[in-house]
Amino acid sequence: MAAVICGLLFGAPLLLLHSNAATASRSEAAAQVEHGAHKKTIVYPASHLDTVNLPSHLVAYHAPGSTTTTTVPPTTTTLPPTTTTTAPRPVTTTTLPPPTTTTTARPAPTNSEVGDATWYAAAPAGYCASPTLPFGTVLTVVNNATGATTVCTVDDRETAGYPRVVDLSPEGFDQIADTSQGVVQVTISW
Repeated sequence: MAAVICGLLFGAPLLLLHSNAATASRSEAAAQVEHGAHKKTIVYPASHLDTVNLPSHLVAYHAPGSTTTTTVPPTTTTLPPTTTTTAPRPVTTTTLPPPTTTTTARPAPTNSEVGDATWYAAAPAGYCASPTLPFGTVLTVVNNATGATTVCTVDDRETAGYPRVVDLSPEGFDQIADTSQGVVQVTISW
């Protein structure tokens, strides 16, 4: 059964095409005879699509001659290889100035004096009295015997005079000597 159906599906269209081709051949032969010496061909518009020729009133003339096809051989060009050289980028070095440093340490003293140091109970911690130095002067007091130091600011007058060069607060004197000593030889600098 399948063979019969396939035969009908493929055979029927072939029979129709063959029948149309035979009819078209007879029509062309009749058209060529009719025009005699001028070789005319009737052009069937659909003939180029599926070989089914339909009658038309258009006439086409075919000039005798031959068709020549020229094939150009392919051209191959070989270029030399390209070389690219890249120079290394220059290195840029930036030198920054050293950072600014702020020091809060006291500048080195330019003046000094050797004499006796005492203490008095009315002096506040961190302050001292001097017979001659202006108020606000910062003094470094060094015990000549031990090397112990203390720093104080002048805010009062000491009236005993030389050899006494400074009167310290009890806390300041205690940093360089025992308060029971009462008097020690020191070097003051400012």
